Amino acid sequence: MDIVSFMPDEGECIGVLRRIRWPDGTVCPHCSSMNVIRSGRHLDFYQRYRCKGCGRIFNDKTGTVFEGSRIPIRVWFFTSLMLQYKVSVLELSKTLKMYYDATYRMVKKLRESIYLNQIRGRLRGIVEIDETYVTAGLKGKRGLSILEGRVSESGGGAPTSMISRPS
Repeated sequence: MDIVSFMPDEGECIGVLRRIRWPDGTVCPHCSSMNVIRSGRHLDFYQRYRCKGCGRIFNDKTGTVFEGSRIPIRVWFFTSLMLQYKVSVLELSKTLKMYYDATYRMVKKLRESIYLNQIRGRLRGIVEIDETYVTAGLKGKRGLSILEGRVSESGGGAPTSMISRPS
């Protein structure tokens, strides 16, 4: 028995994605126009749209973390559910019967999008950014001198801090 079999089918998952993404009607992800018409289907599940404002064609996944992925939406939803329970990538790849690398990339994309949404939610209005260069010393680094001005051999940048200031 497939572990994802208790999840709704692909069509229902796409319907949930549409309702969450566009609660007030379809909006073009390119120009934010609401002047959009349906323009056929993509892979039997995804509704294809054409924007009358900019003329571009898009579907339900355009502009989301799922864009360009061949992995079904129901697997993405199952993965996001399992991330809430802190399931490891290795265990998830065995459960989904997928390669570890593909599962890792999927989890990484989900985590990055969650992190970016949290940052966008916190930083509003005027944002102050400050950076600090920290030198940890050059012990054990052959061929490096203080005059070269490198922070690290690995190319790491300066630590950055941001804070949202009330306007």
